Amino acid sequence: MKLDYNKVISQKLDIYDDDEYKKIKEKKINLDKKTLGRSEWVYNLWYLHLKLCLEMEEKEIPIRLRKKYSWVAQPEEGRFKRKWTKKQWERQVTHGIQKVKEQRKVTKIHKLKINRKLYEGIDWEDLKTLSWNQWKKRYLNVFMTGGTREIKHGDEWKCEPQFLYLEMDIRNTETVLVNQLKKILKGRKTTNLPSKMGVQGKPNYHPSIIGYNLIVGMIQGKNWEKLVEDNLTRIEIVSKDNYEELDVFLRGFMKKDYTFKNEFEGFCFSNLHRYILDTQRVLYNVSQGRFYDKTEIPKGKWKSKWSPKLYTW
Repeated sequence: MKLDYNKVISQKLDIYDDDEYKKIKEKKINLDKKTLGRSEWVYNLWYLHLKLCLEMEEKEIPIRLRKKYSWVAQPEEGRFKRKWTKKQWERQVTHGIQKVKEQRKVTKIHKLKINRKLYEGIDWEDLKTLSWNQWKKRYLNVFMTGGTREIKHGDEWKCEPQFLYLEMDIRNTETVLVNQLKKILKGRKTTNLPSKMGVQGKPNYHPSIIGYNLIVGMIQGKNWEKLVEDNLTRIEIVSKDNYEELDVFLRGFMKKDYTFKNEFEGFCFSNLHRYILDTQRVLYNVSQGRFYDKTEIPKGKWKSKWSPKLYTW
């Protein structure tokens, strides 16, 4: 299926962990944290996932739950080891030791539906068409948690745990007032506060982009070889322990040798499919107003029966 508003994030734009980028952008990153509370790319990831939620909702593309992948492993000597050296892995692959028994099958699905009340203020057509730089100027405030404002006499107070009300003597200097506020906040528990909106947890850029790209690519019908090729640099960064094993397969494919294609797909399911599962949970929670929340999708949201015409990528 063709996606109209979402596409794979190319590797040439994926430079957030590059030393040169950090050196050049250090001042901007620090400024982002002062003005936005966190790096701008965190909100960019939220924007990408919300846009993907919107298109999946409109086209009735569900998130899906699959059966576990089955393996048959018969090592030549001793027990089957998952962490071989590069030479050991080449020897096992060469002898065809690792074999796949069956392909995964879709067992349950869930249709995404965005809670638009939580995203009040967003123009959904703008989300489809505007670039990030254009969109953030108009709507970034929707993603941000409640700011600081002056409460005037007669204003209604929100008696909720995420708000703190202070009486401050503004005859003090700014430095004194800031120090007093820091002292008060230091003694309070500000984690795990209830929130209908906001960034939950600490997203890592590359794993988040890998999961996003894998789902976008799979919906568009790409196979594992193309998906890995699109994300090769990121996989090398986040999966260093398994990268040598992956390299063995890729070097064979470069020579047009697809003898171990099934083994390669099994490797991908075992090592990369977790990014898809994480991203599906993130997408569900984004639809409920929370980014990077990996809370499991409630069991009651999954459906085991659906129309055979429903596209399940």
